[in-house]
Amino acid sequence: MNNRKKYQVKFLPSNKTRTFKHGFNLRQAILDSGLEIESSCGGVGTCGKCIVQIKEGSPETKKTKFISESEKKEGFVLSCLTKITDDLVVFIPEQKKTRAIIDKGKLAESSNVYADINRKEYEKVEIKPWIEKVNLKVEEPSLSYGTSDLYRFKKAVKDKFNIEDCIIPINVIRDLPKKLRGKGWEVAVTIDLNKSLIINIEAGKKNDELYGLALDIGTTTIVMYLVDLNDGKIIGSDSDYNPQIKFGEDIINRIVYSNKEGGLKKLKEVVVDCINNLIWRLLLNSHIDPDNIISMVVSGNSTMMHLFYEVSPKYIREEPYITVANRFSDCRATELGIKHIENAFVFSVQGVASYLGGDITAGILATGMSNSKDLALFIDLGTNGELVVGNSEWMMGCSCSAGPAFEGGGVKCGTRATDGAIQKVWVDQETYKAEVEAIGGGKPKGICGSGLIDVIGEMYMKGVIDRKGKFNKNIGNQYLRCIKDDCLYILVEGKDTADGKDIFISEVDIDNLMRAKAAIYAGIKTLLEEVGLSVYDLDKVYLAGGLGKKLNVGNAVVIGMLPDINIEKYSFLGNTSITGSYLSLLSSKKYEETVKIADAITYVELSVNMKFMDRYVAGLFFPYTDLQDFPTVEELIFSLDNKNRGKEEK
Repeated sequence: MNNRKKYQVKFLPSNKTRTFKHGFNLRQAILDSGLEIESSCGGVGTCGKCIVQIKEGSPETKKTKFISESEKKEGFVLSCLTKITDDLVVFIPEQKKTRAIIDKGKLAESSNVYADINRKEYEKVEIKPWIEKVNLKVEEPSLSYGTSDLYRFKKAVKDKFNIEDCIIPINVIRDLPKKLRGKGWEVAVTIDLNKSLIINIEAGKKNDELYGLALDIGTTTIVMYLVDLNDGKIIGSDSDYNPQIKFGEDIINRIVYSNKEGGLKKLKEVVVDCINNLIWRLLLNSHIDPDNIISMVVSGNSTMMHLFYEVSPKYIREEPYITVANRFSDCRATELGIKHIENAFVFSVQGVASYLGGDITAGILATGMSNSKDLALFIDLGTNGELVVGNSEWMMGCSCSAGPAFEGGGVKCGTRATDGAIQKVWVDQETYKAEVEAIGGGKPKGICGSGLIDVIGEMYMKGVIDRKGKFNKNIGNQYLRCIKDDCLYILVEGKDTADGKDIFISEVDIDNLMRAKAAIYAGIKTLLEEVGLSVYDLDKVYLAGGLGKKLNVGNAVVIGMLPDINIEKYSFLGNTSITGSYLSLLSSKKYEETVKIADAITYVELSVNMKFMDRYVAGLFFPYTDLQDFPTVEELIFSLDNKNRGKEEK
């Protein structure tokens, strides 16, 4: 009888009330009610971010280290570890919404060197989208020439483009009689010349304005450019966090959620809602006619693309790790639930394999490495570390799961790269006091990926931690707080932070970061050795992703995440996925090039590669088990040891 009992749950401050069955998970109840709750671990109780307060009622909840005894007495629980077994009133703390930090500007007018493409080379990119809008004159019917509207329209297309039999969707046929007669048998036709596909038809002559959208659906961030297809200028850009984060911060958690009843639909809906909001904001700020937006090119990793097209990604995480498709069918925006741009067609950038998606193909296009003889390594640093090595003659790629640590996840005081996030850290060798720099220049509220790499590197080189990532307790570090064996290194005291709480890093945090950096370096080393090369054979290393832009390469080398090679070989690129989408939107040749790139990359599956696992274990030290891999760091360590020895003798 009890299992059939239902309970009423009221959520504050929204005052939304819903009924749930006995034992229903409270976090899931919050999500099903359309409310926001941060939960980067996907609801398994390891991130501690989905804390709520029970104002009335007595649910069944599990003990967790994230809730102190005093907080427990006040009714705080971890919602993912709580079952509804009573009528409840639940207060959900305010979820701080922050805008993602993105690069803005008009790439075609940029004076900065971007990868190997400078401004003049960008200007040489032929602006020739494969979707065009053209004027067409259709012969008027008569008693002596009584053929169908469709026949005469197709004949006009054939005469204009030499297309024998164009494809005309039913929605265009429905509009045909009205549009043909609307302006004296003159129409503006939007056509995909590559596929001989009629996308849209309008009465009268075409408007000279023509626009497209470039879209990058990242695991963490969604970025969109509004582009003038006549001159290639980016007239607007916007971004937001991927709202799927509340269902899980990494792709594995989202795949798991997609397998639940209604999960796939919900994941698709929230990302499309976000895209619709971005489009609306861009239209609002640009004042352009949405009917003049005719195409969208989208890139993203394989899982994100499956979810966007509402295709199950279930088998991506099950051996032998297969996608449903690496390139999805072109379709009208309205078929995907995208609003505001009824006349637009959506095209996806082709991916390579289960864990090497179209975002990487777009990134390779942006670097130009597929057209160069130089041996280059492309690294996209994020929740997954995607790697491609090669040149114009061959390319090989792989993916290694770094986890959410470099995106601020899995770290107690971690945060994403928004205003208030610590992005740079320096540690004083004498006092061990940390000096920090936060995005936006205000009081810090947490520490993002680049700051985490900085602090680990600084702590290691200044002797705050040892090679195993354990705190050195006998060096007189007054910023180290220890209760029994649980130690925290205070980076910023509460009096100087945005929320009045200390910002610190713990050994658990360090361990998470060590595993992440070990995966990246093991992937690099394994990928190169698969083709008989070493890091010293590389001519260039491209660092992409949000983390790559502000990354201190020196500290990334010190901790053993990146190869110890000439630092001048490294280039910082930012978001190459959106750049590749942008180039593909402008040029049919560039879009065709992405297909060739994807087909040319040989994929290596590291999850079953024992050499990768051996190197991963070897990476669970700073910088690496074998210091010969890091000769520069070895010299620094020798110098540091001598300094500390002299300090201890004093």
